[in-house]
Amino acid sequence: MSRMRHPSIIPVLLLAFASCGGERAGAPNDAGSPLVIAWDNAPANLDPRIGNDISSGRISDLVHAGLIRVLPSGDYEGDLASSWTTPDDRTIVFTMRDGISFHDGRPVRASDVKFTYDSLMSEGFPSPKKSGYATVAAIEAPDAKTVVFHLKEPNGGIFDNLTVGIVPTGSDEKLFRTKPIGAGPYRLVENLPDESVVLEAFAGYHRGKPSIGRIEFRIIPDTTTRMLELERGSVGLAINSLPLDSVGKFETSPRVRVVSEPGSRWEYLAFNLGHPKLGNLLVRRAIAHAIDRERIVRDLLRSRAKLADTMFPVGHWARSETVARYPYDKREAKRLLDEAGFPDPDGDGPAMRFNLVYKTSLDMEANQRAEMVQQMLREVGIGMEIRSTEFAVFYDDIQKGNFELFALRRGGISDPDFYYTIFHSKSAPPNGQNRGRYANAEVDRLIEAGRATMDRTKRKAAYDGVQRIVSEELPYVSLYHLDNVAVVDRRIEGLKLHPSGFIDSLAKARWGEK
Repeated sequence: MSRMRHPSIIPVLLLAFASCGGERAGAPNDAGSPLVIAWDNAPANLDPRIGNDISSGRISDLVHAGLIRVLPSGDYEGDLASSWTTPDDRTIVFTMRDGISFHDGRPVRASDVKFTYDSLMSEGFPSPKKSGYATVAAIEAPDAKTVVFHLKEPNGGIFDNLTVGIVPTGSDEKLFRTKPIGAGPYRLVENLPDESVVLEAFAGYHRGKPSIGRIEFRIIPDTTTRMLELERGSVGLAINSLPLDSVGKFETSPRVRVVSEPGSRWEYLAFNLGHPKLGNLLVRRAIAHAIDRERIVRDLLRSRAKLADTMFPVGHWARSETVARYPYDKREAKRLLDEAGFPDPDGDGPAMRFNLVYKTSLDMEANQRAEMVQQMLREVGIGMEIRSTEFAVFYDDIQKGNFELFALRRGGISDPDFYYTIFHSKSAPPNGQNRGRYANAEVDRLIEAGRATMDRTKRKAAYDGVQRIVSEELPYVSLYHLDNVAVVDRRIEGLKLHPSGFIDSLAKARWGEK
């Protein structure tokens, strides 16, 4: 059932709650004081080989370190690896840094890198990330400091898959789901399901011990409660977890400040192509035309987003401008539905052409967007039931393909090889994230061509073709790219917002002067 929200109540609640006072999270000039972060969903799996939800990924940014990491520019730099070479187009040789250890004191060796990727790729291992390594033939660790990746064929996109957090040899995925051991700037000290995840600065971190000694991710699924806790001061930071139509309330606060930067997080609407109605391309195009994305960005997001027609934001080297676009057009949407064989049974009357089910989490903004889409589809004769559940339940349904419609966002996409993960026909779950079961032989060929060369010009041509076809066939409807928005305690200094939404800059943040 659709869950109605009442945003007008929020300002009154905030004012009432603020008048009660309250303790602030952390004290100035005390590096050991905890920074409490309002977190909207509990992490599903903190094993970096498996965890694929945003909550798990952002916490893993701090707990784990990979061979390489993504810079804000979208390029890569060494993390656990100090350097790498490509003696030929099928071989990558990484040299590990000296003196790095895991949180339990074990030294990080090349054999740990080999174990991490070998286990991830092994048959029967429950990782949704496997498809990203289809071109890896073998991994060698000839000595403690050298890791060699042998590829079956050239793969220009492989580097985007070499950022996975490295785990110690022998790590048990059942244990690491909730109690991971990494080599990142923070070590996990407590994980209370659906309550909090507590991290402590790791003195042995190879880039230097973080200034903020303790970070608590406090799980607060209810959006209004997150806002109240920020206003009260019991929470010191919320990143991309508040309704954008409410962020403005904090811009004049004496306790917190708003930080906003353009981002690459991609919001999309996905279809189950096995559905008898949604398998019809004309229906998908009608739905795309029926959604007024400009209104969603303006009214719900307060213009803190940019309309998207493809996975990549303006400025990304792989972005194509030659894609099909679907401007808001109710008349065209109705015409396409008629052509698809689903006439309106009573014109402007209450009867619908057909009905769909849209799944979402309990997040307030997600539900408000769902309600806007629900009304827009109703105006062209499509009924839409909204089913809101806890994020873990919702996400489990999505991964299993148990949905008709859903909307999600993706962050951290730096290389177009990600198209293999979401749209290649071999990437249907559990081997990948092609959850709508999209299949197109030409798209498969172009994706494979794009990953089979290191030549960026050739890769760009291949991915232009992928984006053109996908925009025409609409396994997803691209909605918008969200700005990154943080509400942060005014005493915190050095916080930088990564375009992809990563939070690893917290390792360089600090409590400032009072």
